[in-house]
Amino acid sequence: MALGLFLFSCNSYLDRKSQDSFDASNYWTSENNVRLYAQGCYVNRCSMTGANATSEAYFYGYGTTYAYPKFFMWVPWADEFVNSSSWTTVTTTTQSYLNFDFAMVRRHNIMYEEVDKMSMLSDEARNHWKGVALFFRGLEYTRMASQFGDFPIFTTTQSVNSDSLYKDRDPLYKVALQVVSDFRYAADNVRLNDGACQVNRYVVYAYMTRDLLYLGTLLKYQNKDSNGAAQACFDGCKWAAEQLMQSGKYAVTDDYRAVFTSEDLTSNKDVIFFRAYATGKATHCVVSYSNDYEEQDPSASQKFINMYLDADGLPIKQSPVYNYASDNGVRIYSEQVKNRDPRLLATFRDTAVIRGCTSTPGTATGISAWKFLPYAANSTDAKYTSQNNITAAPLIRYSEVLLNYAEACYETGTFTQAIADATINKLRDRNIKCNNKGNNLTKVPHMVLEGTNVTANGVIINDPDRDTDVPPILWEIRRERAVELSMEGQRRNDLQRWGKFSYLKTAQVDDAHPSELAYGAIFDYRDLSSSVKASVRKSNPKLYSFNADSSLVAVYNLYNVKYRRDWKDDDVTYTRQYFQAVPLNTIKFYKDKGHTLTQNPGWDN
Repeated sequence: MALGLFLFSCNSYLDRKSQDSFDASNYWTSENNVRLYAQGCYVNRCSMTGANATSEAYFYGYGTTYAYPKFFMWVPWADEFVNSSSWTTVTTTTQSYLNFDFAMVRRHNIMYEEVDKMSMLSDEARNHWKGVALFFRGLEYTRMASQFGDFPIFTTTQSVNSDSLYKDRDPLYKVALQVVSDFRYAADNVRLNDGACQVNRYVVYAYMTRDLLYLGTLLKYQNKDSNGAAQACFDGCKWAAEQLMQSGKYAVTDDYRAVFTSEDLTSNKDVIFFRAYATGKATHCVVSYSNDYEEQDPSASQKFINMYLDADGLPIKQSPVYNYASDNGVRIYSEQVKNRDPRLLATFRDTAVIRGCTSTPGTATGISAWKFLPYAANSTDAKYTSQNNITAAPLIRYSEVLLNYAEACYETGTFTQAIADATINKLRDRNIKCNNKGNNLTKVPHMVLEGTNVTANGVIINDPDRDTDVPPILWEIRRERAVELSMEGQRRNDLQRWGKFSYLKTAQVDDAHPSELAYGAIFDYRDLSSSVKASVRKSNPKLYSFNADSSLVAVYNLYNVKYRRDWKDDDVTYTRQYFQAVPLNTIKFYKDKGHTLTQNPGWDN
């Protein structure tokens, strides 16, 4: 009898739930626990179960330590800078499509369902957290749409043994409509203020403008629209932007560079949401790559510098002031950047930084970005070097919202002079100094519409570099976006959604006559000392001289075949790059379970 009682008590004790850990039965008991669950989606890598069931969180910012962010030089390849990325030529076989991509959707569905059952919450709190869950789900489905296009939609949690888990991909337009629905619920229910650095309704509005513009144009230009999904996205983008514009909480600020170089963005009216950093808690390395501490590689090309308008509001190849025809643009870099759109000198240094010319690191093209460099930064203070940087990362800002609104209005046929004045011309009204010193730089004139054209000071803009497939007004809206968001990690997604990966083509470069894509800052090699010349030659694989006396020389980046990327609009080897391949191991996994998972076009060989 005693032995029986002893064994019974042991069993009871061993079966007792842990008193210092959580599971599904005792976790969803307080709002604090819900908030803690939500924090896993902010800056850390989220995980469900399994070694590969992780995904990057949504507010990564500048990353941490030397984990490079998607800002600045570490963004996916684009035409903002020279790099060596080439098109993928094989279908991936090993990515864990199920774990990696479904884990976050499942996480958000769990949150929505569990919060809905929490009787101790007020209706207001319950609706807020359900809104946060759907906001995150909308972000995740947008991310998956950017990678794969079509993607399976799950709005409820699925049993791991259920056949419903193995559904084929839903068409992109349905994914987009689901995102619209999720965001609208969040916009109606998330709190206006839920504390510092927490998702609130204004953050929801801001990301709505970004993601819905992305999905709307992706549908339109990738010819995937159906049932008015693109229009629904554009309308949602415009509605959300109008809520922010009418709120009076945000404004375009004069100091453009301060948005990217301040340690605290709480009071900056251009910043809607940011990631904070602090010594001993979370630090990053972005400043180090602008502070003569690390080398900038890759860096901007001559082509991207040429996108900035002259101070008269005209493209440099049209501007009589710039007088491009006088030398075909081949002039010393410091002369090129004078009297241009002020954002040029708020983003890039006013002098070339050539490898080998100084003891400090140079850049791949000699064009050096200082957009992320604090004005007071130096190379001796620890917080400006290595992985010790503590400047705050602007995640989404009001200036971008205005650009999103302008573009969505154009796409819906509602872009007017009043819209231009409320958006693009607000950006041009900034008072910007070069490196925060001296007088304000000359402002670019307002965008003025005249029929289907844009004018500057009464002159119709006729950019020789304009893609003839893009109407003149839209071309200038897209130019404004390129220079405003320069080096912020959005250009690649913009080219994808517009169906313009052709802009990434570099293979047409002729060694004897390099294009603007092939070189960077032009400098006077002739007047360098012999020792510096030797250092420059050693540090730069190839230099290109535009004239016999070497008074105009540039680093030539695309001399090597590995830097060259071709593009053919009628060749699936290239057009398939708009969306990733569905990994072959996942397709096989579905097939082994008796189900079909469809591959993206062009990746089935």
